[in-house]
Amino acid sequence: MLYVQLAMFGEEPYGRGYGGGIGLLFSLVLMCVFGPVVAVILGCAHSLLFTTPVMLASNAVGVRTRISAPWWALPATGLLAAAYAVPISLFAATSYGTTFAWIAAFGVLPVGVAVGARMRQIPSAKVRQWSLGPIVIAVIAAFCFGMTAPVYQPPVLERADYIGEWVGDGVRLELGAQAAVTAAGLPIHDGFHVVGRCSGQGTWENAREQAAYGRRAGVVLAIPDCKDAPLRWEVAGTDERPELFVLMGDPDDGEVAVLRKQAE
Repeated sequence: MLYVQLAMFGEEPYGRGYGGGIGLLFSLVLMCVFGPVVAVILGCAHSLLFTTPVMLASNAVGVRTRISAPWWALPATGLLAAAYAVPISLFAATSYGTTFAWIAAFGVLPVGVAVGARMRQIPSAKVRQWSLGPIVIAVIAAFCFGMTAPVYQPPVLERADYIGEWVGDGVRLELGAQAAVTAAGLPIHDGFHVVGRCSGQGTWENAREQAAYGRRAGVVLAIPDCKDAPLRWEVAGTDERPELFVLMGDPDDGEVAVLRKQAE
């Protein structure tokens, strides 16, 4: 879960709740209160799920090839990190590359210590003890980094930046310079699923002044024929590729519709 929580800070949450941040905060509290115990537990778990499989795999391949086992440790680390990154990135909705990088980074130091110990022909019990220390250090370092890790910030758009055509997820919005809007395919959500689509014409306004109340800047639509559709679309994306999105249903894990501005 630590991988998930840290990786999520750099990802666009699209308005979803603070589950990842609360999880990391809870973990930080645990570290402060039960620091050594939590670190040792996490270290043992990491050793069981990562370091030990890497060592077993590299030793097994080394026995069957002319290349000694230590040379297989790094490829095994990468392969295991790549395998773990698939379910974790899907579960946490984080980018695969970021998740893979976190997992691999956590594994390199403990695996390196374990390889060094094996090369010196130290018994397995000693190897586990030797690798536990670097794992604990890595866990503590991750918590420290989490306090200063970059947090995603949506772009800041001027009113003129909204003007144009926005398309995505079956929706099209045409925002005019005179505050007119033409919408097609606006989703109608029943709290669980999209149950219909709506199209119509109306007006739009910049919602920047409302961002101070815990919501992002964006646009608010007034379309008489689409009163059941989400009419507030908030800013996401980057300065180079701005987006508008709406979160429907569960605030922590609802459906998201994302629009991207079309080139003029």
